[in-house]
Amino acid sequence: MTDPQPSHRPDTPFPKHWLYYIAIKIALLAGATALVLKLYNFW
Repeated sequence: MTDPQPSHRPDTPFPKHWLYYIAIKIALLAGATALVLKLYNFW
């Protein structure tokens, strides 16, 4: 019984570019947070 996927890479939609995927995800979350803070006059 072998694992079909290697265990050293996270399960993302783009297995070869998982670092970029995570970086873009963090950037989008930061942008959305900044937008919400700007709209509610917290920043």
